[in-house]
Amino acid sequence: MDKPIHSAELKLVLLGESSVGKSALVTRFTTGAFHKNNATIGAAFTTKVVSWETNEAIKQVKFEIWDTAGQERYRSLTPMYYRKTDVAFVVFDVTDDATFSKAGSWIDELKGYMQSEDAHDIIIKLVGNKTDLLDHVPDTTLEWTPVSAKTGEGVANLFESVAREVPSSKFTIPNEEPRQSNVINVAPSSESPKGAKACNC
Repeated sequence: MDKPIHSAELKLVLLGESSVGKSALVTRFTTGAFHKNNATIGAAFTTKVVSWETNEAIKQVKFEIWDTAGQERYRSLTPMYYRKTDVAFVVFDVTDDATFSKAGSWIDELKGYMQSEDAHDIIIKLVGNKTDLLDHVPDTTLEWTPVSAKTGEGVANLFESVAREVPSSKFTIPNEEPRQSNVINVAPSSESPKGAKACNC
């Protein structure tokens, strides 16, 4: 018997300074290739599905990925992409201390957004790219994930680990009754009141 497919969608944004390799990171994840991308203007959008099998079902998570521009002149546009975001990768270049320092301001901006009335919690991951240029990964007091868009090291694990953290409540199960309370099912009457019109709902 085929296992049911449980599916979920996640909106993910990549943030960070220009030239830290956000676009290359997305390209590596979605196509398996490495390209030296030109600077993103505004934002770029792409999708990819991650799937895995459990004892009970096949789980699929569709990432809706927004790759935002890091240049200062586009900084004011970035917050518009925070709306309904589930996950944010704040990316820095492990060979450039300035991008690591500025990663803190991106995280602070995200936390400030989460305090607004219409926001919900966003999973924030600090990601250090270009580890292929280092002899060893430096130790810091902050928790961050080392990756290399050039070699692919750590990239798939980064996205897959996030997919596996998705709570069961976010998955849609085929033929599952809607999770609603106080729902009243009204059966159609064999006789309609005089003058009533049929509803094409």
